[in-house]
Amino acid sequence: MRLFRIFMPVLALAPACLAQLTPAQKTADFMQLVGLYAKNYAPYELKRDLFNFDLYNIQPWLDQINKSTDDVTYYDILTKYVASLHDFHDGFFTPSDFEAWLHMDADVYGGKVLIADIDRAYLPSRSYQFAIGDEIVSIDGVAAADLLQQFTPYAVNGSGNTTSQARIAAATMTDRLQEIYPKATQIGDNATVVIKRQNGDVETYTIPWDKTGTALARVGPVPSPHAVGSTEEIGTPRVTTSRRGSPRHAGNPWGIWDGPPAQIAPDPVPAYMVTQRKLQYGRAFMPASRPGSIGLFPFGNPAPAFNPPAGFKLRLGARATDEFVSGTFPVGKSTVGYIRIYTMEPNSESAAIIQFVNEVLFFQQNTDGLVVDVMANGGGFGCYSQELAQLLTPYTFRGLAENYRATEFWVQEFSITLTQAQAQGAPQWVINLYTSYLGAAKDALAQSRGNTGPLPTCGPSFDANPITDSRGNTIAYTKPILVLTDNFSESAAEIFAMFLQDSKRATLFGTRTAGGGGTVLEFDNNATDYSVGTARVTESLITRAQPVATPGFPLGQYSIFYEAQGIYPDIVEDYQTLDNLLHGGATFVADFSTAISNLIQGSH
Repeated sequence: MRLFRIFMPVLALAPACLAQLTPAQKTADFMQLVGLYAKNYAPYELKRDLFNFDLYNIQPWLDQINKSTDDVTYYDILTKYVASLHDFHDGFFTPSDFEAWLHMDADVYGGKVLIADIDRAYLPSRSYQFAIGDEIVSIDGVAAADLLQQFTPYAVNGSGNTTSQARIAAATMTDRLQEIYPKATQIGDNATVVIKRQNGDVETYTIPWDKTGTALARVGPVPSPHAVGSTEEIGTPRVTTSRRGSPRHAGNPWGIWDGPPAQIAPDPVPAYMVTQRKLQYGRAFMPASRPGSIGLFPFGNPAPAFNPPAGFKLRLGARATDEFVSGTFPVGKSTVGYIRIYTMEPNSESAAIIQFVNEVLFFQQNTDGLVVDVMANGGGFGCYSQELAQLLTPYTFRGLAENYRATEFWVQEFSITLTQAQAQGAPQWVINLYTSYLGAAKDALAQSRGNTGPLPTCGPSFDANPITDSRGNTIAYTKPILVLTDNFSESAAEIFAMFLQDSKRATLFGTRTAGGGGTVLEFDNNATDYSVGTARVTESLITRAQPVATPGFPLGQYSIFYEAQGIYPDIVEDYQTLDNLLHGGATFVADFSTAISNLIQGSH
């Protein structure tokens, strides 16, 4: 993260009686946020052309700010400004831990807002007879369809994909988190919820909001500086709410570990590789206290979205140290392997790679085909994704390449890191890599909004070669592969899917991925000084091996990026149906089983 210390003159303090930020303070604060994106945001031209949003056109936003009369409304304007980028990675976050939850989660199935999960400890069935799969008609007199539109700007992690947006907007209907929805506090003690049961009956319930944390009502009083003198440090520790992780299935049909994650020491990273880790990092925004939840942050759950196929035999997943869920199941006369990669940011990359190698070796000897599940994988490290892809691809393919927005920050990062690499005796390829990075950044910085052009991220060249054993033998899996994706397969999970699709190694099955294609850096509570907001900024664009036609998007210069477009599956099938919700995804499982069976038969 970048740390900012602002050296300000000694302040002749104005009277500390103002309850809200002044108009001048809000304008200065907003301009700081605009400058952050104007300087660092890589996909500006792409978003301007695709979505007709120009982040440099600030007058309409200044007009709204000038009319705002309270700080919460001001926070809301900042949130909507960043949301207008339609970027999965990016968002503005209010410094608040307030949350109000109805103890049920809403999601979109078949175009309707349905109840996806219920906490029966809070909502006992004797008093709240509704069930999973029932439709939410309205809340507090506002129709569900209108609420979806109302909450769309707050669909953090969903802005790159309209389906993701709608699903997270639906989750916000029953879970109001002020960190992402500034007006979350503007509710009563209870919600009036109208629900249409699956038998057609319409029922009305009064459900108490469960409120936790401290509501943010104003920033002030904040004095305005107007003389000369001392030093003030801007920035405070970030707060996040603590919230449950909610299982989608009753019981534990997979038999996997559902306790706390194992405490594993992080892999040691040489100082000269820290910058390289920054370059490859991209994942969904998710407070650390929310792993495996559904609703607002449906990422990183080890449990698959569906119940296991008939005859499934578990291999990995039963231990706290398992980084994957894996096993085998029969399809006709074939044996199919299954492995779920639920995050690209494992507790230990080295342990995860060892486990993955062992599974690949087992699958190669004992299966006829493989299903790889990256549904609701919120991303992580792109080079880890590349290494997993190298274990599944028995030939060379184009590795991770990124086009960076050149700034003084990156010039300094590359220069410092190059010096560290030279002083610490780093391999020559590392020194060569940072030398090329530094040269590209310096050249691009000389241009207005200069970009570096595609640079290799994970090694000295764009080539990603298959993994070999100590004797030089390729150990990559060689049989048919089906990759399961959905609109919550994000960032580094999309990189993984991109590798396998672009190299024609696998068939993708599911729905279009999220469209989060770049490195993201986070400015913790220092994106705006007066309002102490946090912002995430996409600072690069990930490029594909060749232009790809994506339905709904033009085939042109931007088709070489998957930012906003996502990775489009070869076989389209949406898991989000009422039938799958009520029956543990039985239809989805049957259909992907047929798809992998067809691939196996076609390979003979």
